[in-house]
Amino acid sequence: MCGALKKIKVCCFCEQWESGGIESFLYNVLLHMELSMMEVDLVAAQMEESVFTAPLKARGIQFYELSGRQNRLPENYRLFRRLLAERKYDVVHLHIFHGLSLWYGNLAEQAGVPIRIAHSHNTALRKSRTKPLKLLVHQAAKEAFADKATDLWACSGQAAEFLFPRKILDRRGFRFIPNGIDTNRFRFNAELRETVRDDLGIQDRYVIGHIGRLCYQKNQGFLLDMLYEVLEGRPDGVLLLVGEGPDRSSLEEKARELGIADNVIFYGTSDRVEHLLWAMDVFVFPSRFEGLGIVAVEAQAAGLPVLCSEIIPQEADITGEIVRLPLSVGAKVWAEAVLKIKHLNRIPGATRVAEAGFDIFAVAKKIRERWMRQGDDRNFTASF
Repeated sequence: MCGALKKIKVCCFCEQWESGGIESFLYNVLLHMELSMMEVDLVAAQMEESVFTAPLKARGIQFYELSGRQNRLPENYRLFRRLLAERKYDVVHLHIFHGLSLWYGNLAEQAGVPIRIAHSHNTALRKSRTKPLKLLVHQAAKEAFADKATDLWACSGQAAEFLFPRKILDRRGFRFIPNGIDTNRFRFNAELRETVRDDLGIQDRYVIGHIGRLCYQKNQGFLLDMLYEVLEGRPDGVLLLVGEGPDRSSLEEKARELGIADNVIFYGTSDRVEHLLWAMDVFVFPSRFEGLGIVAVEAQAAGLPVLCSEIIPQEADITGEIVRLPLSVGAKVWAEAVLKIKHLNRIPGATRVAEAGFDIFAVAKKIRERWMRQGDDRNFTASF
């Protein structure tokens, strides 16, 4: 008689757990993955309230917070080492954007974890007063620790180059992992579009939309400047901002100073972003940096025309119809582009995104296959 098969223990680590892009990716993957024969823990140095937490807990995902602060590195490393000893993981999958976080892979190697995946999700460091020093540390850390990972993954070529040294990429390559979404969930629904617009009181308005954490990286202050210019040509324009973050109060104050507060909706977070995308007429994404920009993928699946900054990786342009502009041309030029943008037949959007390989079921299946297959992928250089 055969004994019970051993479950694979997986640690998904991220530096901070809230409601951002990395969290959205993990939520989508774990929600659509077959979890039988696995125990999955989600570990973060710091955890905040997130719309993604409860649904994942309902699927049996265990959550572990380390010190409660990202910058308490020695304490976080110590607590992670203890967790590795207690949980005895088969897989450690790092979802990270700073070279120092590659050290968690080094700790996993020391603990004998056979699969150690370093997964890059960004292309720049967040703004801070110590950014020049952090960049030096980032460069030194990635040179020292990137090779500790058995697998190098990234959501774009730019993200790979940001986290992994060129000499290692030349030798090992990396695996491109699409930021998959549930494309059927985002398939355009005209009836619900009208319901949401009615609920928000924007039935006859021209709705410019944006989804993202309210922070320096996402650059919503630029959107307010742009809206000010848009209103010259479209007095019925309204900006729908979906998300929360540290910049909310300053953005609200700026909207009042510009005299456009009545044309801005600060919606907060939502677990039904597809409904809000359907309510929009155009999606604008002026980020200062992005690993890929999963919300741009979602917007295309919802059939929206998308205007984004030119730093958004080319991999995000799934339909081939994204309009890209440099931020340096200014808010007025962006406003003109919004007013001239080509509006699309929204029905085929979800199908086009799925056909491009961004369907979450396919992505989750491939990731599960790697988690379940023990062994070193150090010399594997193909993409999905």
